[in-house]
Amino acid sequence: MLKRLFSRNNQSLLAEMIGTDFKLRYQGSVLGYLWSLLKPLMLFAILYIVFTQFLRIGRGVPNYAISLLLGIVLWNFFAESTSMALKSIVARGSLIRKISIPRWTIPVAAISSAFINMLLNLVVVFVFIFFAKNNALSWSTLFWFPLLLVELIIISVATGFFLSALFVKYRDAEHIWDITKQALFYVTPIIYPLSLVPSEQMQKLLILNPLAQIIQDARAITTYSETPQISHLYMNVFAPIIPLLLIIVALIVSAMYFRKQSKHFAEDI
Repeated sequence: MLKRLFSRNNQSLLAEMIGTDFKLRYQGSVLGYLWSLLKPLMLFAILYIVFTQFLRIGRGVPNYAISLLLGIVLWNFFAESTSMALKSIVARGSLIRKISIPRWTIPVAAISSAFINMLLNLVVVFVFIFFAKNNALSWSTLFWFPLLLVELIIISVATGFFLSALFVKYRDAEHIWDITKQALFYVTPIIYPLSLVPSEQMQKLLILNPLAQIIQDARAITTYSETPQISHLYMNVFAPIIPLLLIIVALIVSAMYFRKQSKHFAEDI
C-alpha cells in the first residue's frame, strides 16, 4: 500500500501539482513571491500595534513581539493550507473527470504549497529570533522544531482531507470553516500569552488544543524558554501525548472518510 502511494509516478505528479499551485498563487501580481513575506509581516505589525501599544497585552513577557510573529506564521500555515485543501478537489474537478489520478495528491499538493510559503516566512522569523536578546535557541531546537512542524503538517493534512471531501457534497462547509477558523484563532494563544488566562483550569483546557500545544512548544524552544507548556501545566511529562493522540485519531478518521467519498468525486463535483 505504502509502495503504491509513494511510487515514482505519484511523486512526479505531486511535485508537478505543488509547483503549479505555488506558481499560480501570485500569478499576475507585481510583487509576486514577496507577498509570501509581506502578508504575515503586515498582519504582525497591525496586531502588534493594537495589542501591545494600545491594549498592553504581552507587556512584561520577554520577546513577546517575536513570539507573536512566530505564532502568526504557524497559524497562517494551518489556516491557509486547510482553506486551500477545502476547495482543491472541486477546483480540480475537470482533471478528475478526464484522467484517473490518486485523489489524495490533490489536497496534499495544496497543503504542500502552503508549507513552502511557511518555510519562507520562518526564515525571516528565525533571523529576528537569532538577534533577539535572551532567546531560547539551542542545539535541541534543531531537533524539536522540525518535529513540531511535522505535527502541524499532520493536523493540517487531517483537517484538509476531511474538509476537501466534505466540500464536494456540501458547499456550506466553506462558510462553516471560515467561522470555525475565527473561533480557533481566538481560543489558541496566538495574540495573548497563555499565562494571562486567569484560570489554571482554563489554561489546561486550552493547551489540549493541538494547535495551542504546537505554538507554545515552538515558542518555548525558540523565543522564550519559560513559555507555559502542556507538560508544565499538567506537571506530567507524558501530557503531550494527549494532543498527539487527538491528531492521530483525526488523521485516521479523516483519511477513512476521504477514501470513502473519493469514489464518488467525479459524479458529485
